[in-house]
Amino acid sequence: MQGQALVLALFLLAAGAAGLLQLFNSGQAIQDKTRLTHAVDAAAYSGALVQARALNFLGYANRALVAHQVAMAHLVTLAAWAQFGDAQGRRVARSNPPASLIAGFFGPSQGAAYLSARGLGGRIGAQAQWGSGGLALAYAEHDRVVHDVLVRAQVAVQQSLAESRREAMRAVLAANDHETPAVLDPTLLSDTLPGYVLRYGGQARERLKALVEASVEPYGFLAARNDVDRSLLPIDKRCPLARHELRRRGSTALRGLDTWRALDTHSYHALRSNKWIGCYYREYPMGYGMVRGVDSPADDDIEYVDQPPENFSEESFWRWVQRMRSWTLLNVLTNPYASSLAVSGQASWPGRGLPSFAEIAGAGVPGEASSLRFAVRVYRPVEGAPRPAATSATAVADGASSLSGAGAMRMASPAAGGVVAAIAAAETFYERPARRADGRHEMASLFQPYWHARLTPVRDDERMRARSLQGGR
Repeated sequence: MQGQALVLALFLLAAGAAGLLQLFNSGQAIQDKTRLTHAVDAAAYSGALVQARALNFLGYANRALVAHQVAMAHLVTLAAWAQFGDAQGRRVARSNPPASLIAGFFGPSQGAAYLSARGLGGRIGAQAQWGSGGLALAYAEHDRVVHDVLVRAQVAVQQSLAESRREAMRAVLAANDHETPAVLDPTLLSDTLPGYVLRYGGQARERLKALVEASVEPYGFLAARNDVDRSLLPIDKRCPLARHELRRRGSTALRGLDTWRALDTHSYHALRSNKWIGCYYREYPMGYGMVRGVDSPADDDIEYVDQPPENFSEESFWRWVQRMRSWTLLNVLTNPYASSLAVSGQASWPGRGLPSFAEIAGAGVPGEASSLRFAVRVYRPVEGAPRPAATSATAVADGASSLSGAGAMRMASPAAGGVVAAIAAAETFYERPARRADGRHEMASLFQPYWHARLTPVRDDERMRARSLQGGR
């Protein structure tokens, strides 16, 4: 009996040892699977974070494109004002019209404002260091930064995003396990990156123009500069309702999609009458300036004529206007003569216009392009399992993902040798850090840096895809 008990005890010990060994192997497999799951989660999140940083960079770059355009609008406006001051200084020096007349009809403040340009004539325009020289160079530098720095950087980020994401995930996997690094499957289970970010050029730049114009609105310096001051007392009994007028006209506008234009004029319109045409206004330009981009669209929104005379010593003003037939003599509301002088002496600055810009496909469409999502599979050869002959990570990935042919490695149990795999999904999504002041929902866009990263549940179709890559398991 004692011998039989010993044999039974040996059998029990052997069974217990086998059970413990199986439990140990299972524990090792579970531990390996858990580590791999954590690694793939970290890798997927890192990939989504790379996407978020790239999209935020594109957003900041887009906003910088707009900011440079606003700066260029300020530069052309400042240059037009410089020309305006130069012209007004020359008019004051020639007393055409006299400052005393302006003060007498429109008050001391108007006369003082006119006289304030005394001494400017010839300083700005002739030296061309501030009115068109230095400002033109600054304008050209803004244009260069837009097209040669920001646009190129955007293109580089767009083109390298997929590879940057892949390299970030590989680096995270390598950092999680130095002994047996997990291998990133070269084929993603799903990916919405292709075609997600597009470049918009040509007529599609209309949206960028709308944003630029909206960004210009808060600046009073760039707003319409229109004002009319009328003398108080009647001037001519033939036209009792009309008065002498001071008309200030100015504007800064993005013409088409390629050029900025700033135009500023100020004229004294003296009420006159004669037996041939009755009442009319004789315009005396007091200041004028115009700066625009090269190849700007035709200035068909301005009343002006080409090659206007500098004075009317040889022909009366009203006869010249009638001969030109470009505007009326009494009902005109602008400064056509001053505008003609401004156009004839305009400064033209070269520039490449509004640039192309990056934006997500489907931007502005509700429910479209709300997130950039992908799912990834990683695997690790189980210790002791057969490996391909090649030792590089790429070769291992290629061999392990092959489902047919010599040397194919399929998912198998740890005891049988093979690989252990895990999958994860992550997304880059758009979300404001705080609600809009108007309470409205803001759709995803690359004009705000509100992109974030997070893990997301794996879909059934992605699991099916992963099983097919694992050889049916």
